[in-house]
Amino acid sequence: MPDEISLHPATSHAVSIAGAASGPRSKLPVDLLQDISRRLAFISLAIVVIVIAGVVVAEATRTVTNRPMQYTMAVLAVVASLIVFYLARSDRIGPTRLLDLGSGYEVLVALVASQNIVTEMGVRPALTWSGVAVWVLIYPVIVPNTMGRTAVASVLAAATEPLMVMAYAAAGSITMPAFGVFARSMWPNVVAVLLALAVSRTMYQLGQKLTKARALGSYHLEEELGAGGMGEVWKAKHRLLARTAAVKLIQPEVLGSTSDRGTEVILKRFEREAQATAALRSPHTIELYDFGVSRDGALYYVMELLDGLDLYSLVNRYGRQPAGRIAMLLRQACHSLHEAHLHGLIHRDIKPANIFVCRYGADLDFVKVLDFGLVKRGDAQPKKHDQLTQAGAVSGTPAFMSPEQAMGDDEVVDGRSDIYGLGCVGYWLLTGELVFPRSNPMAMVIAHATEEAPPPSSRVGGEIPQKLEDIVMACLRKNPDARPQNARALGKMLEAVEAGDPWTDEMAEAWWEHHSKS
Repeated sequence: MPDEISLHPATSHAVSIAGAASGPRSKLPVDLLQDISRRLAFISLAIVVIVIAGVVVAEATRTVTNRPMQYTMAVLAVVASLIVFYLARSDRIGPTRLLDLGSGYEVLVALVASQNIVTEMGVRPALTWSGVAVWVLIYPVIVPNTMGRTAVASVLAAATEPLMVMAYAAAGSITMPAFGVFARSMWPNVVAVLLALAVSRTMYQLGQKLTKARALGSYHLEEELGAGGMGEVWKAKHRLLARTAAVKLIQPEVLGSTSDRGTEVILKRFEREAQATAALRSPHTIELYDFGVSRDGALYYVMELLDGLDLYSLVNRYGRQPAGRIAMLLRQACHSLHEAHLHGLIHRDIKPANIFVCRYGADLDFVKVLDFGLVKRGDAQPKKHDQLTQAGAVSGTPAFMSPEQAMGDDEVVDGRSDIYGLGCVGYWLLTGELVFPRSNPMAMVIAHATEEAPPPSSRVGGEIPQKLEDIVMACLRKNPDARPQNARALGKMLEAVEAGDPWTDEMAEAWWEHHSKS
């Protein structure tokens, strides 16, 4: 069973501490930059097919004149294309590095094509378009780049053919024609370079127009960071303050694609999330800057842009965490939840993906709680027309859902349901596993409602401090009365674990320094 609202600003725009590029540096349209890997993968795979087909045809017609050299160049083109295809599909490098790689790939393919042309034809007839000229022209259309990079790559690619002619002539393999004949034969390459630059300029201007069109109040959108079923998250910058932010928005076409009731629910939840977040002042709650409706009818709110990663990604990338660090991270989450509960707000979707650990100013391992999209007021019953979840419906994420949520009894859900969610988060940090790993979401929901959780130590051995395991297991009690009764009490319990197994500032600094370079 999926989240009711799964899109949140920070997990999808996390600045990778594994060394990924922080974002494109070019002025190309954001849409094209995000599509670079797909385009480059397509064109590299097409080159593999073309080269292999060319070799097969040449063998069938016995037109290969310099078999060793031709096959060497063909192998070079295929291997290079497969490497580019792998890197483009694996997302191992960012858009900017892919663009740089693509520029080198453009020149390499042109070199292979030039060798084949000169070997078979020598010097082409005047004003005849060769494969090199066509390649120089079509490559920037499929894989656009900045004007500077396009100019360098196009000139180098176009120059491979005349340089290859001169090299073969110097070796005595062909006769060098008169300069006028030679220049006229290469004129299509020059035209191709000029047209490639025109394409690049068009892309740049399009980027400028799109940037202006993406203005939201005092912010303009720079880079899409993630997308979910109902909206998008963008990196944005304030026009006057030069402050970066994360913008979460729901486009009007998404609202129009649902029923009237569905549209009303989306609008209410979006507004409720913004209002709930804005009402909280804990430094461990994501900070909201602005909220509104754009000129084209899109709902949006603007919040702080975080530098770090969520706890789900933390364990997935770096494994189970030390007990002292776990206690410290959970204690900070308790600070956010305690204030929310004092305001009568129940989060209802506490999970690793909604708890973000980041570098925050001079602080390291600073926790932010995100995504109050499923928040409900726990201090009063909502009016019938204000209810955003049908009676008996299950709200939350199946793998981290409290028993009372799993039973669909929303009236008894209170702050202790968030305590249960924190217990599931602690279990994940301790073991790298879900409390109830099941094959489908409904089985997870049933397990949370009916089964007792196995101790974390039974999953990983006896390496877990007993005090921390006892706290996690207390949070996971089926009966809310048997759990810690509020987030402040849970925070006090976690402080005792920290005292016995501290995670120091020096340890945090060493961890971030190491993993920011890995």
